Amino acid sequence: MLFSQIAAFDLADWSEPSLETLSEQLAEKRFAPTLSQQVESMGWAPVVDQMLALETDGAFGLLFRREERAVPPRVVQDHAAKKLAEEAGEREPSRDELRQARENALLELLPQAFPRQAETRVIIDARNKQAWLANAGEKRNSQINSLLRETLGQWRVTPAFGSEEHGSRLSRWLLEGPPSGFELGDSAKLLEPRDGGSITVTRLGLPDENVLAHLRDGMTVEQLELVWRDRLRFTIRADGALTKVKALDTLDDEFDDDGLDDPATRLEAEQRLTLDVLRELTRVLHEALARPDAAG
Repeated sequence: MLFSQIAAFDLADWSEPSLETLSEQLAEKRFAPTLSQQVESMGWAPVVDQMLALETDGAFGLLFRREERAVPPRVVQDHAAKKLAEEAGEREPSRDELRQARENALLELLPQAFPRQAETRVIIDARNKQAWLANAGEKRNSQINSLLRETLGQWRVTPAFGSEEHGSRLSRWLLEGPPSGFELGDSAKLLEPRDGGSITVTRLGLPDENVLAHLRDGMTVEQLELVWRDRLRFTIRADGALTKVKALDTLDDEFDDDGLDDPATRLEAEQRLTLDVLRELTRVLHEALARPDAAG
């Protein structure tokens, strides 16, 4: 299973390109490392060898890479203050001078900052008009979708499980039992809507009577761990994103890596298994979340 986090989207108005055409489009936005005074850089990196896209069963696997040079704000502030003191002496600098000094300090310090990289896998299911990002963070996913729009020219997505919060439905699953095919895990996070307080429980057999009492008192579920068909364990958030995704033994047994010594062949097999899981899991979760009264 290639994804440890999942954000699922529905695709609209996207015509399936050939692998060659898609690879050419991705090459136009190929990742390049940051320059010495560049804060960040992002683009498409090879998924394996020099391939920018890997096709399996009507879907394409991509790899988003982002690099940033980060300087702690306190370091920038101290450096700017030192420069201002040298230039202005005891005179109180203006607001514009302070802003310009901080900008200049950042540019001077950036070449010394160590660049850090992060990668996110993307699978675009052209056949079923869906896409999955191996990340649950809204900011990073916004960056990826923006780059896809720049790369492909036409890219419009909506959350696969809707834009509304699902806290009330997750609460019902914890109170009354999850939908068919799912079992409760052993962790959850509850929110108090009135004052923003929260309770996190881990390694606790659910449903637990103390946890249920909090729900009956008005708290709602923000995160809930589920087990799906003994194949996958994950935590679903109220916004529909999945985190802490882990393949279980049943799913591991489905992946036969005998003879998969070649990196490209192995990745293709892993992507095919991941795609099958994402397609089915997205379908059953969509059906369950679309029915407020869905319970086992």
